[in-house]
Amino acid sequence: MDNINLPNNWDEIYYDQFLLLKELDLSESSYYAKNISRLAILTDTLEDDEVWEDIDVEELSVMIKGLYWLKTEPSTDFSRKIGDLTFKEINKISFGEFIDLEYYFSTDYFLHLPEICAILYRKTKQDEWGNTIFEPYDNINIDERKNLFNDLPISNIYGIIKEYLKFKDLINNTYKNLFEITLDESELDEEPEAYNEEEQAEIAYENKIAKWSWENVLNKLSNGDLTKYEDITNLSIIFILNQLSYRKDMDI
Repeated sequence: MDNINLPNNWDEIYYDQFLLLKELDLSESSYYAKNISRLAILTDTLEDDEVWEDIDVEELSVMIKGLYWLKTEPSTDFSRKIGDLTFKEINKISFGEFIDLEYYFSTDYFLHLPEICAILYRKTKQDEWGNTIFEPYDNINIDERKNLFNDLPISNIYGIIKEYLKFKDLINNTYKNLFEITLDESELDEEPEAYNEEEQAEIAYENKIAKWSWENVLNKLSNGDLTKYEDITNLSIIFILNQLSYRKDMDI
């Protein structure tokens, strides 16, 4: 036990380890097997390493108690600069960046955290007036850049998830009129109670997706002109939402 060095907090856990720990939490392994797996992840060893085969229950119990911090979540603070890359504040992202972020957040966003970081961390330069200019989104190869974030401590980037979800809550509240959900009466029986609460929620969700698919939004704002798509996706997401809200209020 003396030669086993266990991490003391999330600052010592790297992204790949964090991902393995998340997957382990969902496994149906026994208590003993799960804790051996957890210790193997934290020490970069194998589960069948002799150090774990020889350990007795008392030693294992002491080590597990020392990992109480795993029941907490990593800090929601995160690094605004990583190497020569700077975090682009989420309220300044473009419509195109927002669409791609929404795709990754609609699946397993922890699994796609490197891709999310690849979108939000950019090279910068100063213009002649001292303003910060971010690298154009079109210049980024997400599949290449995401590799820069695979070997970082999870505490450097975990808070980005919370930052984006907070932003989504803000725009959902600010632009509530855009995201109101109405059940499609044509899909319901004459007696709505024929559908239980879960089924009605599913219909509502499908309606929302159909209404706010980004292809529909792009088509609406470009009046069906595909040549305008690139210009529209480069506009600020806040500007796009303001335009959608205006058009809805004016019934345009």
